Amino acid sequence: MSGSVKRFWREVGVEQVESGGFTVALDQRPIRLSGGNRLVVPSRALAEAIADEWRAIPPGESFNAQAFSLTRIAGTMIERVAPHHKQVIDTLLGYGAADLLCYRSDERSIAQEQAALFDPILEVFFLRYGVKPQVTDGILPIPLDSRLEHELRADLEHFPDAALAALGVIVPVLSSLFLGMSLVNGSIDEKQALEAAFIDERAQMRRWGEDVELLDQLAVKARDVNDACRFLFLARESEANEA
Repeated sequence: MSGSVKRFWREVGVEQVESGGFTVALDQRPIRLSGGNRLVVPSRALAEAIADEWRAIPPGESFNAQAFSLTRIAGTMIERVAPHHKQVIDTLLGYGAADLLCYRSDERSIAQEQAALFDPILEVFFLRYGVKPQVTDGILPIPLDSRLEHELRADLEHFPDAALAALGVIVPVLSSLFLGMSLVNGSIDEKQALEAAFIDERAQMRRWGEDVELLDQLAVKARDVNDACRFLFLARESEANEA
């Protein structure tokens, strides 16, 4: 869906597929992704939410990819995550090697705020793995401890495709694998994740005054995180129904 095109369909429906899962159909034809795969998601709730994105486009109106956040994440799950698990996990671990939570300001007031928000999150990983993420106030990179990397990788390898797709959105936005995994695992909520991720921006505005452009950028990031969390919540509806 590059560029802008006009709505070309009349009806949008959700259909269950024989192999499992649900697809969205435009005029009774299943949506095909850019790689040729059929769009199939694990729960009816997610399929209905994706269908609502397509229903929301008025007849004859132009649209672009920005209108289809859930569709985009589903496409990533199907065409990038499912066939390339190792590469996806390698990319996520790369963020862990330069994680926002491990780099602290040399300005005392900001460092104290960071410690108050970051340390409890990192403590959860220490309690889980027995390895404490290293923290620095310097600018030189600190690689992940090999034992910690092994444990993180083992956890990520057990994440379903939907969770990895959500992390693929959340982690780059927040610049933190630890925040992303904590959010997906439910140990923190969206508000806590965004508060921790945007400490530097808040400090900047306290010093220099409100920045409308920066606020707009943060709003876009918050929306992206919300979209990914909503995608994962709806995908997990299938797990709840099976329990």
